[in-house]
Amino acid sequence: MSRIRRLPDQVVNRIAAGEVVERPASVLKELLENAIDARASAVTADLRDAGRLLIRVTDDGEGMTPEEVELALERHATSKIATEEDLRTIRSLGFRGEALPAICAVSRFTITSVPAGTAWGTLLRGEGGVATERLEAEATAGTTVEIRDLFFNTPARLKFLKSPQSELAAALRVAQHLALAHPELHLRVTHNGRSVLTAPRATTLRDRVGSLLGHELAAELLEVRSNEGGAGLSGLLSPPRLSRGSRDWLLLIVNGRPVRDAAILETLVEAYRPLLARDRFPVAVLCVDVPPSEVDVNVHPGKAWIRFRQPRLVQESVFRQVQATLRSAGVVSPVGGVTRVAAPSPAPQSASPIVGAPGSGAPVDAVPVEHQERLFRESEAAYAPCRFGVLVGQLQETFLVSASDDEVFFIDQHVAHERVVFERLKAEVAAGPLASQELLFPCVLELGPAGRARLGQWLPTLADLGFSIEEFGSGAFVLRATPSRLRSEEPQRLIEGLLEEVGARPPGSPLLDRVLAFVACRAAIKAHQPLDRGEMVRLLQDLSASETPYFCPHGRPIVSRLSLKEIRRELRRSW
Repeated sequence: MSRIRRLPDQVVNRIAAGEVVERPASVLKELLENAIDARASAVTADLRDAGRLLIRVTDDGEGMTPEEVELALERHATSKIATEEDLRTIRSLGFRGEALPAICAVSRFTITSVPAGTAWGTLLRGEGGVATERLEAEATAGTTVEIRDLFFNTPARLKFLKSPQSELAAALRVAQHLALAHPELHLRVTHNGRSVLTAPRATTLRDRVGSLLGHELAAELLEVRSNEGGAGLSGLLSPPRLSRGSRDWLLLIVNGRPVRDAAILETLVEAYRPLLARDRFPVAVLCVDVPPSEVDVNVHPGKAWIRFRQPRLVQESVFRQVQATLRSAGVVSPVGGVTRVAAPSPAPQSASPIVGAPGSGAPVDAVPVEHQERLFRESEAAYAPCRFGVLVGQLQETFLVSASDDEVFFIDQHVAHERVVFERLKAEVAAGPLASQELLFPCVLELGPAGRARLGQWLPTLADLGFSIEEFGSGAFVLRATPSRLRSEEPQRLIEGLLEEVGARPPGSPLLDRVLAFVACRAAIKAHQPLDRGEMVRLLQDLSASETPYFCPHGRPIVSRLSLKEIRRELRRSW
């Protein structure tokens, strides 16, 4: 008997579904793309529990006849291509005929579709890819696809979904990208009955960016437009001063399709690099229009990855046009005159290998003391033997060096202080809300729909940590106060960093601990910061008294140690 067997169609369909349906966001993407391909002008998406319980997409497109509704549930049945030649000139967002059957194979579904010009249509209901009920239904023209209990029959996939906040953010990112790629579409997304994204029909990309990311930001964006070698380039770019702390604000659209092309996005960022720090990224919506035969979108079932026939030409065009845009008058502010400023005080000289170490020539007491105040404002440490021995000095203004009778310790001063601040904040927040510092001028936060959704759900936790953030309609937020330890941080960048770091936390990771770790990291002393002896001793004592002195809240090691016994053996010291 052969050990090789043909799998049942039901198993094949579930395996194939895994290539297309990874999470609720991928379901929403496929349904929205189907609506756009059906020439819909208005689309509404309703989510419940971030799409786990319900995803319902309603459009006013062309609709389907009863026969077409039946065929739509079969794999590789599509109206968008007919021949092999069509694969070389794909103009629609979907074309594989896999998405809808794959989605229905792992959910309980209801499809209602009414062709344009008729009052009656078809209602098809079923689960696991099998239709169990067919009815004639009266409805308005268009199609409604309702997906309930996603992955109800594939619990392994359900187990790997991230937190509801992360799944909702991913779904909103998909909706936002499609809305930016198709400004002519009226798109509205609700979550648990509450509107979380509204994009009215727009005549220009700038208007669409304004409705999604803020009109103030949209007005500042620079327009790029060119046509080189048959490749059209258009879009909006931010001047460097409006940069962000993550790549979430970069979007590449090729022939109306939001795609991921790491090479082109990296080219875009590199074009900014002389004007941007390494950890800053521009806001950009870049549209590339090339003949369909010049791009292959049949690379992955998710259709998010593409291949250009001549990628080098597109990259060079992007680099040239972005740099030309950044050289425009709108980027560089006019200089009104030359103002003489006082010369900055000379930077402290880099210490010889170990400050204060015997023979270093730089005694610890001689180190400038302008940075002493920050640590000494903290409460007095209780006396206890230090598990890291006696302080020797500071190495490269980054590592504390200490020694006991048996070992030499190298301690990263930033992560050590981060651990100390983290445990101190955790104790303080257990006793009540953290102290906050009101901003002199409240800051209206410019966030995308995904960021606004995350922030709205975190407000109670953030309030306990000293953030004062208020919602004032249409999903907009204003920041009125920050934790007192972070009062020197720029408010917009602070919240962007918070959303980026905390939003990427692993599933099951407590939100409070992650936010505390973020605050502790920002408030801790940094590398390349000189410390005086009193500060170093105090830091060693505080770290020694902490509950987890060997790892920072993010999991990085704090201490590296060398055995003096091994050193003696290597140096052939017998005493």
